[in-house]
Amino acid sequence: MNEQIAKLLKLKTPAKIGITAAVAVAICGLYYVGFYTDVDDGISRAKAAQVSAKQERESYERRKTEYLAYRNELTLLQEKQREILRALPKEQDIPSFISSIQEQAELAGLEVLTLNIDEEIPEQLYVKIPVKMEVRGNYHAITRFFKSVSELRRIVNVEELAMNPEKLNSEVESDAPVKLRARFIAATFRYKEGKGG
Repeated sequence: MNEQIAKLLKLKTPAKIGITAAVAVAICGLYYVGFYTDVDDGISRAKAAQVSAKQERESYERRKTEYLAYRNELTLLQEKQREILRALPKEQDIPSFISSIQEQAELAGLEVLTLNIDEEIPEQLYVKIPVKMEVRGNYHAITRFFKSVSELRRIVNVEELAMNPEKLNSEVESDAPVKLRARFIAATFRYKEGKGG
């Protein structure tokens, strides 16, 4: 090895520069092949993984936004369905309906004379439940009663309304306010499930 170094030292300067350049190129080539290409491949793989992860995150964010929108829409639809079922329940639930009608009549100051439930009338999407009623009271009490019934959560239609003054007995003072008798049908409804109702 000492002989080769001695031979190199005896060479002229341009030859020394050429050999030094050749050795430097060889070292750079080995560095490029042995180290840089591996690092460059690793960087390329990392960049590809980063792009993939970014796309996956964007996809996740988009799906999350869609999910939240669907969930909010579902919540609103469920709330609307609950409101509809309060107004148009699935079950007949006549006892609570009768109780609320009687309560409204008493609060309005009416006397309930008759209250009869008729046969259900099936329609395409609902079943109509007619309740025939006769009440006695003054005009303002009757209008208060109808206003209270209109504010119930359940749908109630007042049909076939007939109001007549009550015949006075000779014992009753003529100054007393005239009582009316009101006959009508308070029709309520329930949701019809399936074909059988």
